[in-house]
Amino acid sequence: MTTLRIYDYRDGALALDLRDLIDLLAPRSLEASWTVSPVRMNHLELGRSFDEFMITGPGQPGQDQLELLAASGSSVSGATLSEAAQETWQVIWGQFVATLPEQRDAWVVIRAIDSTFYEVTSSDEAVLSAIRSTYKDVRVASRPATSSPIERI
Repeated sequence: MTTLRIYDYRDGALALDLRDLIDLLAPRSLEASWTVSPVRMNHLELGRSFDEFMITGPGQPGQDQLELLAASGSSVSGATLSEAAQETWQVIWGQFVATLPEQRDAWVVIRAIDSTFYEVTSSDEAVLSAIRSTYKDVRVASRPATSSPIERI
């Protein structure tokens, strides 16, 4: 599995969001089953971990479809995830794991990290090529992240 980090910025803000990645990976992203969850973080200075899921959208806090999906932990169709992503203004923190019908292991894992970058993890070369050819500032992630007081598990 390779993890790519996307740091493309436009006008001082991240130039992509979850909906863009779902659209980029279609039609397979729409055929997949998705699980939405918080990102598990380790705070190195405090010596503890925490889960973080945060979005902005038009609804009341806690009532956005992505928030409800993250809270439920249930699997949803790619079409359902795409619709929820289209209705959300911005994903700040979150993890989205896709499994294709014919596979048991994750096909792709997408993580939003503090509105700073997106991580896309996959062993599918078509996914990795699509990311590299679409975005300008794409970096291979090294493990573990040591440049921050917060480290993803």
